[in-house]
Amino acid sequence: MRKQLAKLKHRCRMLWRLAIWRGLLPCVYYLGCLRRIDPKLIFFVHDHEDAPGDNFVPIMQQLQQQGYRCEFHGRIRGVGGRLRQYWALLHFAWQYPRARAVFLMEVTRRVDICRPRNGTDIVQLWHGCGAFKQWGYSTVDLKWGPSARTYKLMPANRFYSYTSVSSPEVIRHYAQAFNNDPATIHAWGVPRTDFFFQPGIVEQCRAQVLQALPEIGDRKIVLYAPTFRGNSLVKSRHDNVIDYDMMDAALGESCALLLKPHPRARKSIPEPMGETPFVFNAADMPIHVLLCAADLVVTDYSSLIFEYSLLTRPMLFYPYDLGQYDKTRSFYYPYLDFVPGDVIWDTEDMIAGIAKNLLHGQFNAEQVQAFAQKFMCACDGQSTKRIIQKVLGEE
Repeated sequence: MRKQLAKLKHRCRMLWRLAIWRGLLPCVYYLGCLRRIDPKLIFFVHDHEDAPGDNFVPIMQQLQQQGYRCEFHGRIRGVGGRLRQYWALLHFAWQYPRARAVFLMEVTRRVDICRPRNGTDIVQLWHGCGAFKQWGYSTVDLKWGPSARTYKLMPANRFYSYTSVSSPEVIRHYAQAFNNDPATIHAWGVPRTDFFFQPGIVEQCRAQVLQALPEIGDRKIVLYAPTFRGNSLVKSRHDNVIDYDMMDAALGESCALLLKPHPRARKSIPEPMGETPFVFNAADMPIHVLLCAADLVVTDYSSLIFEYSLLTRPMLFYPYDLGQYDKTRSFYYPYLDFVPGDVIWDTEDMIAGIAKNLLHGQFNAEQVQAFAQKFMCACDGQSTKRIIQKVLGEE
């Protein structure tokens, strides 16, 4: 009886959602189409953030200087619960038809309510560079991904005018992940990577980190930045799989270890201890600042390796759960052949890898440069300018 009631409740919720998304919201949208498009109105939409993300900010700043009105539509939440959410969705559906362009950083169902009118462009900037672990339609019916039935009932990514990526190499993977025509995907670059080409930015970022964490002193900075674990963002976690005491004993005099967990998996992070701590919690520091300040990065499956490759610095890869991760999420390239650095399997390997690549300078710079050329060649410090010119015809 309980199972039957649960199934009935689930079906009722699905019918209600379909009535909202396929009935009410499209009606409001078409009413909004009775008004003209505002050629200077640009929307930036992110369903999971309360403020514009790092790919939005450079575009917004440039467009505002050119006289455009930029509106950010973020996560829908707050007082009022469901009623407030539905009101916000109705408001968006009413205003959306007036936008000249809508920029996205993730899959956003608000723009999938119906096909946009002629004169409105939907531009997917995405939040990661390159193509590493699979997502979207590439993961249908995997443990990580959605079911084929879910996408059949609620299709996603249907109306992108353009998607901007970091190199021609990854166009085919984005076409698969978004289930889009490859002709709509262009190697125009990633706006947030323009940051890494600013003169003196590396020195500024290191000074910023040392100001926040003066105990580092003149030691080398090692950044440990793994992605989250778990089968969804909602159930994400951080695994503590490093013997920090062993690392401190071996490297503490020459290195400091900064921990930057995924934003959705910040629990169980060790705090600095002692007068000259080895481990520092860098969870609240911007990742682009940490990448510029780091002398070496240790990660696993994070797409930050693409940005870091622009700096031609050593990386170590710690895929301690590679078999399980590959099974539940999968990759676009065979992991062990793909990563531009030494693969390590435990704390002892990590100590040896840091000593070899950082302290003794024996890292393969040519391997990192080739990786950057293959996956990041469209990121040249001009991505923001190029995207605006291609989408809006502005110089």
